[in-house]
Amino acid sequence: MVGWSDAGWDALALAAAHVDLPRLVIVALPYPDELPGGFDPAAVTAKTLLLYGAADPLTGNGHGARWQRLLPNARLEVAPKGGHDLLTPMWARILSHLAPRRKAS
Repeated sequence: MVGWSDAGWDALALAAAHVDLPRLVIVALPYPDELPGGFDPAAVTAKTLLLYGAADPLTGNGHGARWQRLLPNARLEVAPKGGHDLLTPMWARILSHLAPRRKAS
């Protein structure tokens, strides 16, 4: 499952509710001033890839570092020149995380 920007909330909530979800990618999800109720980020057991752009005016990489501290199985990767829309430029990386045994064609 992939959640980009504010849709990352839906992906996190679904992953917290479905602990059998093996992999998750969160792209440029802003970290809020207060975490909303409804789910505990620590309940997300999926192997989670956090993708952030260092040049993102909304999140930078600081938001990703905060999420990494809350999600127990998260890895943060920062695209040095990446902005907020990392879906297209990072699509191959996203797919390699979601399906690591899949060979590129």
